[in-house]
Amino acid sequence: MRYKPDFRYGLVLLLLVFFSTSAQVMAEAWNSGWTLHLDNDLLAEQDRDYTGGIALTLSGRRAQEYLVSLEAVRNWLDGILGIDKLYASQSHFQLHSLQYGVMLFTPGDITDPAPIFDDRPYGSLFYLSNTQLTVAPEADRAWLSTLTFGFLGLNAAEYIQEAIHAVTDSDVAKGWDNQISSGGEPTLMLTWSSQDNHLDPGEAIYRHELKTAYEANVGFSTDVNASLSWRWGRINTPWYSFNPQHSQYIQLGTPQVAGKDTTGKGELYLWAGSSIKYRFYSSLMQGQFRDSVVTLSNDEVEKLIAQIWLGATWEFAENVRGSFYYRASTREFKGPNAHYPVWAGLIISRAY
Repeated sequence: MRYKPDFRYGLVLLLLVFFSTSAQVMAEAWNSGWTLHLDNDLLAEQDRDYTGGIALTLSGRRAQEYLVSLEAVRNWLDGILGIDKLYASQSHFQLHSLQYGVMLFTPGDITDPAPIFDDRPYGSLFYLSNTQLTVAPEADRAWLSTLTFGFLGLNAAEYIQEAIHAVTDSDVAKGWDNQISSGGEPTLMLTWSSQDNHLDPGEAIYRHELKTAYEANVGFSTDVNASLSWRWGRINTPWYSFNPQHSQYIQLGTPQVAGKDTTGKGELYLWAGSSIKYRFYSSLMQGQFRDSVVTLSNDEVEKLIAQIWLGATWEFAENVRGSFYYRASTREFKGPNAHYPVWAGLIISRAY
């Protein structure tokens, strides 16, 4: 008997595909965790350049569904630019996060209220960012897409630093009226990166992980960079959940992923890495559209910048982790007061 196609079978197949796809999208928990980042160069015994930052990252579907979210715009831009075609033909899944943060920058002498023209300008950025992490497990490859929107030059930067310095009993900065875009100016940045895992440790309790990443940023920092990152120890979380290379001074938010504890012991590992960056423009040093009292010219800004980092992570309760790290960079500008920025940070995270 010859088989005769029936449109009902096609309809059933389409419904199965639709619901299986929907199930894959809905598989991401609404709340998969949070991360708190605290950076300060006082922990590295200096107070200049990138002087500190605070960021809170919320993971899960809520990053897409919150009323104040950039996810729809980020997703639209990925579609317009064809970023989603990089992984469309591969089996993959996606995770999301939303980050709120602030970064502060000062010259070396913060006690002088007058403009300082031979050092890094005062600067600040208050921002919101949405990140999508796409993972192709069979290819050992992942992609990060981040859209950041914020404001340069808000007066709140002065009060935040005053509060921090009151706690640490440090000098009060008196030159915030001279910061980049003083009074406030909107800004944004698009970030796209690709990363590859290069080690398969199998079921080893203590293991090495090594990955490379390539990233491009367009916006308040316009640059391209490449990085190498490594970690070793008792590791329960997947390689794609570890992203110290995804940073603009402070680490940009990436989704939290719970670990699979098969040994009855929490994570405990060392990590390190390095990156090389070619920077085309930095609004945080060169200004944007609004006039600023102090800016650096294109000739005064270093284009090629290297960075290294070293840290340790300890899971002190189930899926609750603490990390401490140091980062150091080559000089970002030229001149007699150019300095090697060094800062330290503390990360507290909870995954569900």
